[in-house]
Amino acid sequence: MLKMNLWDANWDLDVEVCPCDVHFNDWVKKQKLKNKLIYHFGTGTHHVIGIQQAINKSGNTVFAITASKGEYDTYIELSSKKAQVSKNYLAYFGDIYLTNPKLLPDFDVVTMFHLCEFFHPNTASKSYGGVDDAKLLDMFTAKTKPGGYILFYTRSMAFDRAHPIILKWEKKGQVKRVGEFKTLLVFRKKR
Repeated sequence: MLKMNLWDANWDLDVEVCPCDVHFNDWVKKQKLKNKLIYHFGTGTHHVIGIQQAINKSGNTVFAITASKGEYDTYIELSSKKAQVSKNYLAYFGDIYLTNPKLLPDFDVVTMFHLCEFFHPNTASKSYGGVDDAKLLDMFTAKTKPGGYILFYTRSMAFDRAHPIILKWEKKGQVKRVGEFKTLLVFRKKR
């Protein structure tokens, strides 16, 4: 049995380098989204999406994944010190490419900011049991409610690899491009 593919680093908030999580919170505010279930790919040690959505009185809840032990440790510390945040924000530790859709609810909003950034060569192998980025995107599209949103980060370090996958995915006709918001590319699942 293979060991889980980890991200052996932590991401502290650096808005100059990677503003996607801050821009996402700005987008949620501009859209006036309330009582929505959000799936977030990549928490960072800052957990800025989970914290902001938990405290902004929107009623939004966030379910997020990290493959970084350090980022998960900061979530445990955050939850231990600010229990009220964990009522509306749940982060879990795992490899998104091993996601079992049976364990997921349907979401109103999905962030795929880090598509293609963490794929390991063995991920989609039979022995590891994961999926590739295109199948990952299809899985989360299926788990997005009709009328829900799927967002990408256009300045991702792997956007050059993600963009062709996104274009092919868009041509399938399940989603409609809404446009851009700051550094985010926004799609809406058709009803």
